[in-house]
Amino acid sequence: MGLIAVTAACGADPAGSAVAAEPVVELSELDVGAYRTEPVDMGLPKNMPAARFMEANRLASAMPLPYEVDPMLTVGEAGTTHSFLEVGQFHLSPIFHWLHEETFNDAAKDFIAGFSTIGRSDEERIFSYELVNSTLIFPDNESAEHAAAALSKAELYGAGPTEGSSLPEYPDAYAKWQPETQSLISWKASGQYVLITIVEHNENAELGISDLPFLTTLSQKSIAATVESLQEFTPTPVDRLMATPVDPDNIRGLSLERPLGDSFENIPGGFDLHGALHLADNPKEIAQLYRANGVDRVVLGAGKLVRATDSGAAQRIFQAERRSDKFWHSVDPPTNLPNAKCLQYKGPRDRIRFYCHVQFERYVASEWSGQIRDAHQRISAQYSILANSK
Repeated sequence: MGLIAVTAACGADPAGSAVAAEPVVELSELDVGAYRTEPVDMGLPKNMPAARFMEANRLASAMPLPYEVDPMLTVGEAGTTHSFLEVGQFHLSPIFHWLHEETFNDAAKDFIAGFSTIGRSDEERIFSYELVNSTLIFPDNESAEHAAAALSKAELYGAGPTEGSSLPEYPDAYAKWQPETQSLISWKASGQYVLITIVEHNENAELGISDLPFLTTLSQKSIAATVESLQEFTPTPVDRLMATPVDPDNIRGLSLERPLGDSFENIPGGFDLHGALHLADNPKEIAQLYRANGVDRVVLGAGKLVRATDSGAAQRIFQAERRSDKFWHSVDPPTNLPNAKCLQYKGPRDRIRFYCHVQFERYVASEWSGQIRDAHQRISAQYSILANSK
């Protein structure tokens, strides 16, 4: 495909302001490096771990967001929230920041897939309390019940002794807590699921305050919300996992695949709106933006690809992406792709330096890299894939 002239919308957007036409882009003049520039047909999973990770990503759609459990838990951890399989398959679940992992595989017999989500009450962990809510899928109720009992025997990391505890509203749950770290961990079987709930009050631990009732109440609220939410989820039978299409919504094939040298802390995949919010650092704000603009699918590949209701909605999301401030500095977009915007992070946190964003019709794409040229090539390749899909 040669010249691409994209008009973001015809006339005006719903707010009444005119939507400017995109500049003409000559795809052949974009520097895309070695990245692909055409859509692909994802087909069926190539192996069972890939199929299981797809099921884990589906599970995210049925997990309550932390701020739905407790309205104070508005700070997400995009880099830590993720799908997981058994120990030894890619990155560990964040539950293993608290739990020893050595016995997990033996305890979780026939474990299919799991998803962990995290919410904190403050951006600074030391001033926060946090919830780590994990759901593990098993083939049947009996497997889940046996696994919950076996998993609860795991030893805890952290300072100080571990004591037995309980959840009054769930007498069949197993629970342990560490007074010194103000951490409460519980395991509960619910149908064919095991719910592992971790609540930690970092600020209280720092101040020497002990409040087990608070930890217990939040744990019970999380379990109640998760049990209710899971009623809307139907696990895929194990013998059907390999027959489930990788890209049923025809959007993953439009995203730039993640290179092998990148981090796979978050497994690539597609999410509906609710599932994608687990993977946002500011989920409540993103929820407002995405819902207002009809976002129905989000893909994590090399970067992020968002599908909005139409081009006007996509432009509003594009405009809402990070603006320059004291930590985010505007840098030049790729040559011959002037409709992209790129930023360099110059802040105190350890994070990737360069981020680029671009809109194409109803899609908004974001790519990032430690090198500006690579960030430019990635966003140029992602734009080309979208343009070549027409």
